[in-house]
Amino acid sequence: MKKLTKIMALALLMVMTLSLVACSSYGAIVKNFKDAGYVEIDLEDADDSTAKKLTAEMEKGNLTCSIHLLQLEENDWLSYNAIILEFSSDEELMEALDDNATLKGLVTDAQKTKLVRGNCILIPLSLIKADEMISLFNEGKE
Repeated sequence: MKKLTKIMALALLMVMTLSLVACSSYGAIVKNFKDAGYVEIDLEDADDSTAKKLTAEMEKGNLTCSIHLLQLEENDWLSYNAIILEFSSDEELMEALDDNATLKGLVTDAQKTKLVRGNCILIPLSLIKADEMISLFNEGKE
């Protein structure tokens, strides 16, 4: 009986460890973007007014998520930006989609859209590079 308990405890520990590793999609997503030449910009240093407005909207709605701004600089005067909202869990993301009108407008059907991956939402801020950003966002998606 002790042996079975040890085996069950070990199996449970392995499942918990795997769930912690798999809980955020952001690591894989940001790697895809960085491999394509994007850099992560601190929101405090960002010139992007959309990112700042979105941050204010999230804080006003008491939504807890990390907002990441990724930027690809074409030259000194042209850059392409993408925002990734990282929620602590898939469930929290779904609650935010239900409760927030702004997010509802961006993502109409979270289960079918290419703008949602795990606990993250992509907001491409460039029409020219939107398809590329969506492709990078979903690259390696299971």
